[in-house]
Amino acid sequence: MRHQEGFGLLEAVLALGLGLLVLTGATQVFVAGHQAWRIQGVTAALQDDARLVLQRMAQELRMTGMFGCLKRSVIEFEDKRAVPAIARPFLLRQAADGRLDTLDLVGAELEQAGVRPDWTLITDCRTKASVHEGARAAGAGEIAIPLLRRSYRLSGDRLILKSGGITAALVSHVRDLRITRVPQGEYERLDLELTLFEPTHGIEQRYAYSVTLRNRLSSS
Repeated sequence: MRHQEGFGLLEAVLALGLGLLVLTGATQVFVAGHQAWRIQGVTAALQDDARLVLQRMAQELRMTGMFGCLKRSVIEFEDKRAVPAIARPFLLRQAADGRLDTLDLVGAELEQAGVRPDWTLITDCRTKASVHEGARAAGAGEIAIPLLRRSYRLSGDRLILKSGGITAALVSHVRDLRITRVPQGEYERLDLELTLFEPTHGIEQRYAYSVTLRNRLSSS
């Protein structure tokens, strides 16, 4: 009788158990890596959204109160509705807990991109300046500065921008947005704090941005 060599039942069960153990460990590593990759992607998307929104707000804040090269006291108003807007180009309203309610800005719009301005300031940068409704062309020896009113507000978890007759949601999943005015010598600094969240993974991220304003703003 020939002696048969090979795996017995015990060896086969042990090999199968070890194989399943290795497979389970590899699966857990794969799932953990995939989850980390998804969380990293969500975090990067939140960061991109926050960066775009805060940079846009910062650019528009820097242009707030920019009304040409002459003092406001010499500006004449062909459109009387522009008087309060020019007098108070920065209006900030926040809820009792400090969360943004609305932010209204009025200032120059250098990148027009098809947006119709609310007013146009015509000036020769020497002795005269006047504000007219809508778009207006400059005459000889004059420059035309488009002026735009921008209004930010929180609606639920969305940040809404109304500007140039267009209303659009800039970003969703906003948990908090706060703006703090900080005196800084003869100028002023605005500290923006934006908190975004991602409900599926329960991720919350806070972003901060500071803007130094060169144009003098009236108190809101």
